[in-house]
Amino acid sequence: MDTLARAVAARLSERLKRPVYVENRAGAGGAIAASYVAQARPDGNTLLLASPAEIFVNRIYGTGLGASALQGLLPVARLSSAPIVLVARSDSGIEKISEIAAESRSRAQGLSFASSGVGSLQHLQGERLSHSIGAELVHVPYNGASTAIGGLLGKQVDLLLAGVAPVASYIESKKLRVLGVAARSRLPQFPDIPTFREAGVTGPELEYWQGIFLPQGTSLEIADAWAAQLQGVLDEDLLAQQLAAQGFLVAFKDRVQFSDFLREEETRYQGVQVSGCGASVREGCSLSGQVR
Repeated sequence: MDTLARAVAARLSERLKRPVYVENRAGAGGAIAASYVAQARPDGNTLLLASPAEIFVNRIYGTGLGASALQGLLPVARLSSAPIVLVARSDSGIEKISEIAAESRSRAQGLSFASSGVGSLQHLQGERLSHSIGAELVHVPYNGASTAIGGLLGKQVDLLLAGVAPVASYIESKKLRVLGVAARSRLPQFPDIPTFREAGVTGPELEYWQGIFLPQGTSLEIADAWAAQLQGVLDEDLLAQQLAAQGFLVAFKDRVQFSDFLREEETRYQGVQVSGCGASVREGCSLSGQVR
């Protein structure tokens, strides 16, 4: 997210002839940043770059903004998506998602999967996979993708769910193998790799998208002006290529389209239930439930 924010901010600064600063407000899975923007002056000068974590996932664990997914926030534009892939070590013997359940049953300790943290979208995709194939895959949360990759290469875990960019070089060097794509369509980089749905994985299709929001109360004219500037930036081939190298696919939607998309997303997330920990999942308990 920081990579995307800085790339877009740099181009906006050039386009607007004024500085656009990026400020990371980490904590609570993005809820701190979202709350900060929701409470900011609605003058169009403070924007939020958010993903499903800040808007929908946090609410599953009771750390969201409130009863409404968009309480305090005005959608401006969707920028991109960064599909999540399921990978295994190339020497693991696992080549397809359909082989995971049998492999898990053949081992006394079963199989484990790594994610970039408890309550992350990667975590939810892993629980979805576990529930769908009928195998109790043990979740091992890491503090970010790089440490999770280290755990996989070090044989501390068996599978990993991550964005494309962090694992791309390992896939190219044949150290890791892609088993499936947690997205609605196949990726241009991996046209032969099936989506989760194509591989028979059921459950809600949860896309890892990125979008811009303003504080609620900001005028629609300001929101639409920002959307137009953002579209102009994303239409630049050089930026699109830069983002693609980082694992982002440009997928622009204007304010109206993005708002409609978010309503559809909210319906999807209403079907997501994680049992076992409830709100205490943020306090580090062991999550043993499934995404249903």
